[in-house]
Formats: sequence, C-alpha cells, structure tokens
Amino acid sequence: MSELAKPILEGEGNSDYERYLRTDALLALQKGSDEWVHRDELLFQTVHQSSELWLKLAWNEIEEAGRLVATGDLNAANRLIRRANDCMKLVTQALDMLEHMSPWEYTEVRKVLGHGSGFDSPGFKEIRRVAKPLGEAFHAAHERAGLSLVEPARCHRTA
Repeated sequence: MSELAKPILEGEGNSDYERYLRTDALLALQKGSDEWVHRDELLFQTVHQSSELWLKLAWNEIEEAGRLVATGDLNAANRLIRRANDCMKLVTQALDMLEHMSPWEYTEVRKVLGHGSGFDSPGFKEIRRVAKPLGEAFHAAHERAGLSLVEPARCHRTA
C-alpha cells in the first residue's frame, strides 16, 4: 500500500474518507437484515435518517442566515437560505422513495415504530424554531431599509 493510500486521520475505517465521515458508525445506525420485520425497514430508515441530516444542515443554515440578516449581510444570508431551501427539496425528494412501499409493506414496518411519527422529527422541530428569528430579522431589515413587502420582490426581479 502506498503512503498516500494509508489513512492519516484518527478513528475507525480503512481510509481517511471512512474516518472523516465516520461511515462505520453511520452505517451501523440502520438495523441489520436479521432485525427487520420487513425488508423495507432499510428503505424507511434510510429515507428518514438521511432526511434528518439534510434538515440539520438546513436549520443550521437558517439560524446563521437570521444572524446575517440582523447584521445586514444580506448576500451571505441569501446564499444560506438558498442552501437551506435546496436541503428541503432533497428531503421532499427522498420522501418520494417511500412510494416504492405498498400500503401493506408500510403497515408491516409501522408495527415496529412504536408511537413514532414524523411530527416527532427533531429536524422539523428545529426548522420551526429557527424560522421565527429569521422572519423577525427579515422584517427588521426591510423596515430599516424603508421598504414595503413589495419592494424586495421588485428589487430581486431587476437584479
């Protein structure tokens, strides 16, 4: 093995890629095939766990965007809001994967979810938490600029 192929980062895994991303721990989060009540549990877990990762990125970007709007750095805030919006698109697209489960298959998976529900999503709870301060910062910024709610749309259209 060449020196460049040897990992230099601390941690588990055979490569720096695996060690940096902690793929051993990440992939161990899904149930193994011997634990499934139905093979679509892997699909269900993959969709929802990956969605929580995208939601985590989205809420962190929204939270920072709110701070940036409050300090007047609207260009940087806009970039982060666009990124958060794209995260939400990915979450929505991931949910389309669940259409590959029949209602019967879902009822089999549902049996092992306990009282779990999408309403319990930590990611969506955080999105709701950080959206309010972003909205407040936005309203304060447009008031400071002396703009009506129509003006930002006009300015954006001509930009």
